[in-house]
This record gives sequence, C-alpha cells and structure tokens, in this order.
Amino acid sequence: MINLPAIDQFLTTPVSLSAVELLTIEVPQKEVFVSAIGERKSRQALMVKWVDREGAVGYGECSCRPDPFYSHEFVAGAVRVIKEYIFPLVKNAATYGAVLTAMARVRGWYFTKAAVEFALNDMLRRKTGYGMLEHSGVRPLTRVPVGISMGLFTSADELAAKLAEIAPLNYQRLKFKISPGYDDQEIIRQLGQIAHPYLTFDANGSFTPEAFPLLARFAALGHSIEQPFPPGDIYLKEEYRQEYPGFPVCLDEDIVSYGNLVSLRAHMQEVNIKPGRVGGLHTTLRMLAFCHQHKLPAWIGGMFETGVGRAQNLQIAALIHGAKAHDLSPSGRYFTRDVLTAPITMQEGYIAAADFNRVTVDEEALASMTTEHIILRK
Repeated sequence: MINLPAIDQFLTTPVSLSAVELLTIEVPQKEVFVSAIGERKSRQALMVKWVDREGAVGYGECSCRPDPFYSHEFVAGAVRVIKEYIFPLVKNAATYGAVLTAMARVRGWYFTKAAVEFALNDMLRRKTGYGMLEHSGVRPLTRVPVGISMGLFTSADELAAKLAEIAPLNYQRLKFKISPGYDDQEIIRQLGQIAHPYLTFDANGSFTPEAFPLLARFAALGHSIEQPFPPGDIYLKEEYRQEYPGFPVCLDEDIVSYGNLVSLRAHMQEVNIKPGRVGGLHTTLRMLAFCHQHKLPAWIGGMFETGVGRAQNLQIAALIHGAKAHDLSPSGRYFTRDVLTAPITMQEGYIAAADFNRVTVDEEALASMTTEHIILRK
C-alpha cells in the first residue's frame, strides 16, 4: 500500500527553478484513430521542461487534446495558463510541496498542472535518482501488463483484420471503443464471439437515454463498460440500471480529483486513473491508496502520450500489484517516430521496467517535431 506519510515527507524536498520551457509538438501517427470524441490523425502535445538553478532538466507531458472535446483543457490554453498564471505562482517556490500548493490556486486545468509536476519530479529523479514514486513504500513490478485500445471500426472485415494483426502480440486486455452511432450488427456479433480473458468497452461518455437500447446490446455481452454516460451525469447510471440491470461500470472522465473518486466509489466496479487528468503524481498516489483501502480495482490509463508521458505513466502502473492490464501500449503502436532515443517495447503483453524507468529524450527528434518553443525565465 502507498505510504502516504512518506509521500508527505517527500513534499518538503528543496527545489529551485531557473526556467520553464514550453514546447508544442506535432507527432505523426501511423494510422487514424477514431472514437466517440472524434478522429485523430496526429498527436499534438505540449512538452514542459523544468530547469533548476544548477542546470538539471526534467520533462513532463501535458496529455490534454488540442481541442476541448475531451475536457475543457486544450494545448493552446495550457500554454497560456502556464505562461500567465502557473509560472508566476511557482517560480519562487522552495519545496516540492510549495509548488503543488502554489498551483492549487488555479482551479481545474489538471492536465496542465500535472505536466508541470511531472517535469519537476523528472528533474529530481534525473538529478538525485529519487522522486516521489521512490518514496511510495511499494516495491515496483519488474514488468507491467498492458492492453490495447482500439478505435471504432468501419466494417466487420476491418475488425477481423485488426484482431488477426494483434493476436500474436498477446495483449493482456482488448478494449474496444463504442458509441451511440456504432450499431453495425455484424460488428456487434463479432465482438460477442471474441475469446479473450479480459475484454472491455469504452464509450467515452457518449450514451444518453435515447441510445439506451443500443447500450443494452453491448452490456449483454457481459463485459465492463468504461464511462458509458457523460461526465457529471452519474444519475443516468441509476436510471439505466432500472431498465437494464447488471452490467459493470468503470469510471474514467468522471474522475478528475480525489474528491470525485471518494464521492463516486459506490457507482463503479473499477476505475481508470489517468495521472494527467487527475492533476499529477501526488493526487494519483492518494487515489491509489484509497482504492487499495476500499478494494476498488484501479488501473492506469493514458491519452496517447509520447514516450515521455508513457514512461511516467508506466512508472506509476508498476506500483499497482494485481492489476490485470493498463492502457499503456508501447508508443511504437501509434507513432512513426517518438521523442525517446530508445522506444518503449512490449513482449507478450508486458513492458519491462528497464524500458521505462530511465528513459532518454531524443533532443533532435523533439526539435524536429516542435511547432512552438516558449522559454519562461525566472
């Protein structure tokens, strides 16, 4: 279990700041990814670089989308919030905890604040060998089980081809996106015939009462459905259960803070914790301690991060013993080129700790993908 007193002690760690660099990057994808939110042809991301007074450097990735369709945050907005609000608040902070306290004045903008914290923590790990996770009191796994998240398919043939393609890779979970407009009967039939020990669906909060009958067809397949209803509309779950009882729910977009997790525990059978979405490392570790205490299955999800964000998510996932799989496929599945000198790889559905514990940023690759570079000096 996470040692919260030790984490609180870590918050007293001295830190300094010389500059924060904001790099907006465009990462080319191998293929178009389609979900209920929309389609994505490339990954636009914000990389945050923390430089301390001694020149030590750390990286954090802001994993929000370039548009406000998943949450209110978007890349250009995150740049402005850091530049105009967060940097002035944190530039004189003397401890790790003081940085978090300063950022707490900004309401919301969890992805943005998480990126700053990840950059700070990464700087400390690179400089001293120890960051917040090393003070968790949990022995990390030597390998992390991962699953694959697949977008909406245009035909049953396309679905069959994808299943054949990934079968040899032995992913520990198969997750399929669904939506109210996804009513191809042959696709649904094929989904019901897949023999895999861990299969789930993800609706990205897209189902409203008008689409309940279609949702019932997916629920009837007997697998967990992630975020079936729009964030904030948890009452729909109770209305749905009266008519279509008995399907397990995993909450995702509804969980943006520790308070959300505590308040909504009774409404879910498992939870997808995205460290970026909930505000960073400190909040994530508090959530994992709560889930362990209340026997609520939790796993770590991602937002199509580059190798920087993916490695940091995997470091957290390595602290969760017993999780069946995390949504953290190797970045080579998505991108034609990543920002790490050595890509994160997978063997038989697992990623070895050696792949993500000490990663090196490919500065040349990062520069080639950068569309905007802002330096904020103290």
